[in-house]
Amino acid sequence: MFSRSNLNVLGGSFTQVTELHSGPAAFERLQQATSSAAFHNSNERFDPPRCHPRTRVAVLERIMNWILGKEDLNALILWLYGPAGSGKSAIAQSIAELCYAANILLATFFFSRSDHTRNRGDALIPTLAYQVASSIPEARARIEKIIDRDPLIFKRSLEAQIKSLLVDPVQDLVASGYFNDPSSSPRLIIIDGLDECQDFRVQSQIIESIAHALQQHHLPFIFLIASRPEQQISYSFNCGRFPELRTSLVLDNSFHPDDDIRLFLQDSFLRIKNTHPKMRYIPADWPLSKVIESLVRKASSQFIYAATVMRYTSSIRHIPTNRLDVILGLRPAHNDTPFAELDVLYMHIMSSLDEVESALLIIGPSFSDMNMEYSALGACTKSRNFWLYTQRTLRLS
Repeated sequence: MFSRSNLNVLGGSFTQVTELHSGPAAFERLQQATSSAAFHNSNERFDPPRCHPRTRVAVLERIMNWILGKEDLNALILWLYGPAGSGKSAIAQSIAELCYAANILLATFFFSRSDHTRNRGDALIPTLAYQVASSIPEARARIEKIIDRDPLIFKRSLEAQIKSLLVDPVQDLVASGYFNDPSSSPRLIIIDGLDECQDFRVQSQIIESIAHALQQHHLPFIFLIASRPEQQISYSFNCGRFPELRTSLVLDNSFHPDDDIRLFLQDSFLRIKNTHPKMRYIPADWPLSKVIESLVRKASSQFIYAATVMRYTSSIRHIPTNRLDVILGLRPAHNDTPFAELDVLYMHIMSSLDEVESALLIIGPSFSDMNMEYSALGACTKSRNFWLYTQRTLRLS
């Protein structure tokens, strides 16, 4: 605390005016509680995954129809779910960019288990409130007033924060008709990677608190929530108290992901052949069609596999044909492991299973020794196959 005094002389008497400052301004406190890395256009998420041109067309159209009020008119929450690597974050990013350009995106929060600023639930509502205040100037003064009145609002429950920082500041705007046109007013809130919030109890609490707010208050917001179908998340969506508020979209084979993966691979290889610094070493017929088909099969509808292959192959420090041979097992990897990123992902998923032993018994002994064989390609292949098979067998997806 500090004071600043202004001393004025008035007819021989003295009047001292003292201004007391008890801490940072309300908006500054909101900024301090915000995770800027969770924004869809944050510099800390430089070059985030997004849908490749001409891919995921049907999925994006389905989501945009819901956002614009053309489908599922009563649903205020759309749950986009699918297994790890199926492209949920890329879809969420593409939707965010489309809606931002159309001025209908209100706020985003992209969870990440590897970032301590966005792998917990305590930054979620302040981050959304900051974006509401930034997008809707009329709401900013109300949010600041609430924070001034209760500087510890960020320590209160999720439901209390939603009520104070998201619901109350927009009530007058709702009554005035500010949000009446879904095609021109900012109303979409995107929460991606909810399963990457560290505490599974908080994952459920987030879903239930949002649903409660939508039930109890006349809110203009709609929520796109993307996640893996983890048990607690699935339960909250499917067995909760608000089935009429939500619709869902599963990233399964009905959207023909293999066709999109094939197109992505073809375009990516063509770009390498036309722009790579070592393109003079690349044969005109590289890669053969059967190689692309082999990669499509190995991807098993998981976009992350295809993206990892192309990221590894396109390294400007190496000859692309050699790198692809490593992927295909035709050349030793040495110390450069092309699937290190996937190893981390799938090993994390396996470690979170409650009944790993039961899953191993179902799959059989061919996978039971996968931790004993950790070659550059073997570990990823085994762990990934384990997870894909387990999803189908245990109905985790």
